[in-house]
Amino acid sequence: MATHTVDVYAFFFNGANSSTNISRIEQDISKANSTWKGCTKFVLEGAYFNEDKIVNAGSIPSDGVFKNRQMDSLIKFARNVTGNKIGIYVFYLNGDFLAEGKGRKVVGASTTEVGYFESSTNYELFGHIVLTDKAAGRYTFAHECGHVLFKRYSETRNMFIHDDPSGPYINFQTGKRDPAHNSDQKNLMFPISPSVNPIVTSQQCQIAKQSKIVRNNIDKYYDYYDFRNT
Repeated sequence: MATHTVDVYAFFFNGANSSTNISRIEQDISKANSTWKGCTKFVLEGAYFNEDKIVNAGSIPSDGVFKNRQMDSLIKFARNVTGNKIGIYVFYLNGDFLAEGKGRKVVGASTTEVGYFESSTNYELFGHIVLTDKAAGRYTFAHECGHVLFKRYSETRNMFIHDDPSGPYINFQTGKRDPAHNSDQKNLMFPISPSVNPIVTSQQCQIAKQSKIVRNNIDKYYDYYDFRNT
């Protein structure tokens, strides 16, 4: 039976040693796979680290993470190193939280970039995730993967959307609807993902499997890279 696989490329700019960083990405991959089991399998294809280069999460506003010049530079570097391979690129930064913007104490953010677009069924996507030190040991990576995989082209709306198929989240105080999140506090895509055994619905699973980032694959061993001198 074919496996719906997502390739992951990890880049560390947090000043931690390589063994600590490898343990962390392996834990994030494990948590993502336990949560998305039966839907998609996340495979670490490359781990890139440079203990000398540190990027402070507190210097990047949470409301413009991927419009930030530092992040744009890191993404271009990562894509160049991997040869623009399809997958999810995750960046580990130093510090507890991103700078205040859309919210306080933000520990993770994600975006899905369109590589090319020829038609509603023929296009290419890349995922980018940023995680701070405070995201360690949590389901933040798995949650952000959901946002990445939910991006798809809607024929009926004639545009790209990233709605949670079993959402939206509705703020009970303001009534504001957030189509990217889920109202079930036990669901992985609740705005603050559960700390223990989050669930994924069948609708979420189906949409994730259809993502352009997902492909049929076989298990591989990943490589470590030290880009200190690049």
